[in-house]
Amino acid sequence: MKICLVLLLLLPLCSAQFLIHCYGNDFLMVNNMQLDCAGKVKQACYTKRNNEKGCTPLKNCSRDGWTCCYTDYCNA
Repeated sequence: MKICLVLLLLLPLCSAQFLIHCYGNDFLMVNNMQLDCAGKVKQACYTKRNNEKGCTPLKNCSRDGWTCCYTDYCNA
């Protein structure tokens, strides 16, 4: 029974094909929080002009005012 429970807990991690670690920052409550960004779509770390930070799908990196980078914690 314990093995089944462990396997169920690991299932979301195994289904993610791409993983990047980024810093998160927003204007309300998050200040340099370490984010684990995993998904089926490749993502990048970003920083916006207003100093907002996080992770986003690559398609958003072409937006005006967004600076993206592609290695763990590169948006420090």
